Amino acid sequence: MSRPKLLPATGAQAKVEVPPGWFITISAVSRKTYNQLITCDFEVQGTAKSHYIVNKWGQVNMKMQDLDSSEDVVTIIPQEESIVFELNAYFSTTASVKGEALRADKYRSSRLNILGTQKPPNAPKDFPDYSTFVIFVEDAPPTTQVAGAPEYDDSLITVNIIKGELPPPPPDTGSQALAQTGKDAIDAFINVYTDPTKPGPTIPPEVIIPPPPLPPTPQLPVCIIGAGVAGLYIAMMLDSLGIKYEITEGSGRTGGRLYTHNFPKNSGKYQYYDVGAMRYPETTFMTRTFDLAKKRLGLTMLPYLRANDNAFLSYNRVSITKAENKQKDLVKDDVFKVSVKNDGYVPEDHFEQGTGVFWDQILGELRQYFVDYSFPVAFDKLKQLEDHSVTSYLLLVKKIPYPVVKWWETMESRTGLFDQSLVETVLASLVFMDPNMTGKDVNWWCFDGGSEVVHKAMTDRISTKPQHFMRVTAIKESDNGQTLTVSFDSTHNPRPSAQGRTEKKYSQVISTMSFGCLRMVDLEHLYLSYGQRNAIRQLTYTPSIKIGLQFKTAWWEKLGIVGGQSSTDRPVRDIVYPSYGPDASHPNNQKSNCMIAAYNGMQDSQRLGGLMKGKGTPEERILLDLVMRDLAAVHKVDVEKLWDEYEDYYPWDFYRDEFQLGAFCQFGPNQFKYTYPYVTQPGSKDQRFHFAGDATSTFHGWVAGALNSAWRAVLGMLLAHPELNPNPNEDIVAKFKKEWGDSEEWDQRTLATHTYLGRELNKLNLQSP
Repeated sequence: MSRPKLLPATGAQAKVEVPPGWFITISAVSRKTYNQLITCDFEVQGTAKSHYIVNKWGQVNMKMQDLDSSEDVVTIIPQEESIVFELNAYFSTTASVKGEALRADKYRSSRLNILGTQKPPNAPKDFPDYSTFVIFVEDAPPTTQVAGAPEYDDSLITVNIIKGELPPPPPDTGSQALAQTGKDAIDAFINVYTDPTKPGPTIPPEVIIPPPPLPPTPQLPVCIIGAGVAGLYIAMMLDSLGIKYEITEGSGRTGGRLYTHNFPKNSGKYQYYDVGAMRYPETTFMTRTFDLAKKRLGLTMLPYLRANDNAFLSYNRVSITKAENKQKDLVKDDVFKVSVKNDGYVPEDHFEQGTGVFWDQILGELRQYFVDYSFPVAFDKLKQLEDHSVTSYLLLVKKIPYPVVKWWETMESRTGLFDQSLVETVLASLVFMDPNMTGKDVNWWCFDGGSEVVHKAMTDRISTKPQHFMRVTAIKESDNGQTLTVSFDSTHNPRPSAQGRTEKKYSQVISTMSFGCLRMVDLEHLYLSYGQRNAIRQLTYTPSIKIGLQFKTAWWEKLGIVGGQSSTDRPVRDIVYPSYGPDASHPNNQKSNCMIAAYNGMQDSQRLGGLMKGKGTPEERILLDLVMRDLAAVHKVDVEKLWDEYEDYYPWDFYRDEFQLGAFCQFGPNQFKYTYPYVTQPGSKDQRFHFAGDATSTFHGWVAGALNSAWRAVLGMLLAHPELNPNPNEDIVAKFKKEWGDSEEWDQRTLATHTYLGRELNKLNLQSP
């Protein structure tokens, strides 16, 4: 193992080489009345750094101060690469400030004597690895040095080096911007009610404080509604805190959008496709996801293959490979016949620029803010556009003709998706196209066995397992607000003895339901603010469908396609090829023989979803025939040959799933500002109802958003109700933070202020006539 070591040096200089991942502190003490200076020079990732440690007051035995800070210790955090730092000692008889006079009238110290020690070989394994260098300095002007009589006690330098961890990489711009969107919305919301110059009620700062100590509540559990990844993560957190809970799930399965369909007809290890979440970029905002999957659950992940040049682009009845498209002359060939000169409707000047203008140039100009300006300035400039949808920005600001806007949407997005928020679209693009990470590829992953392995592993870890077929029909306040009563309908439980309608009391309720499902629940006797009720009604969940097909062989591999995705304007829109496999049950494939034959959203998904009426129905026979014809046309193969390969299919529409009513939340213009603050505050008179799920995070549509929302919901609950602590002698918030870390979306102080402010606003609203 590489360790710190001294390098050869001359005179009053010391050189120390420190490997990556070691933490360094340097301090010095003077015993002389004249001024002394220690310089510490090193290079951090190509940038030279210097620190001056100086005794500028001339006092005996005084710690020498680091002039770059108010501290008397120079601290160098662990670096990704090894560094060499040089220490030089000087002294002067002239007073100095920040070393200026020292440079004019100074002497290099004559000699150094260095002693070193390190972790003993027989030290306990959990004892930290360290190296310490103690440097004794002799000061004497050259004319007065006495041979053989050194004074090594003029000053003392101590260098402590301890094994640490490499610093985390700086957050990518997209992750940082997404998190900042939520932070700004919360800060603005808090300011509205705490700034006395603003119109409306002002909440005095002295009342936005933690609640007074309360007697322990009756031994009632916390109710977690929904056994998706957010609900299971909440259960894991409550287990670690010793808080009792129950998880109720309306459907007959666990996992929510972590849904993997395994084809039963000809089963095998890789005879599946992910109906829900299927791919995971290794970016900053996915940190909690990878911590859960790899560190806490120990799951195996496989590379996700996003691109393949042999995949197809198929538009306006013309199908070519992506490799062929790169070789074509856009203006000369007009492969897809969309320009006005070929009976299309795209004006020539815009057609010649291509569809990449939208992502590369239009959105690129907005992403470039984060290169040209500091992050706060760039983010503020982007926020000035938050009133716009993508369409309104293109039409009204950039003056792009409507036919061009629709051409871009057809080729680069999903039908109707340009009606969503411009700012959210830019932030999403930053995740994939970070201008500050040019040339650095983002690694993408999928789970070996499908994403269902995540919720299965989580279920194995929790002490209280989900109760299925428990559809929530009503939530009301009871015992004068001291408890919440939840009504359940379990009439669809296949076990006759479990069927019926029941009510149960809980100390707290954390809902991870989509707001579409929550809107179907009777909340008449649960206090929610006007903003919270509006959020439940207004927030948009994106329609999304997938149709998985199982074939006898991965016939697309004969066309050179392994992984990646084909795109088309046909009803199937996107075709996703597997990145996992092969499977011994279906030999002679490089990857699995199961594909996602149709993956689309918005209006495209709503039309195909209308044909999903159940296997064997006339509507689904029409659907399957349509999909097979589209596959044949896109890949330029005989549809009858595809039928010869066909084994099974499985369609899914998240909007028609009664336990989802939409795939994931997608904010419209201004909804971060006017809606997000309300869904991150607890509801009910006594703040016993808590919102979770990706809609209550800034990372919409990602597992990371669900996990971050769960973190915020649990910490918010602990802040609002410290009486939940099963061990009053223990700081439960500190325990929570130690086990579950921090969140890039929230800091504890802001969340506490936001939670306590919500409590005071509830009091005001409840007192209103």
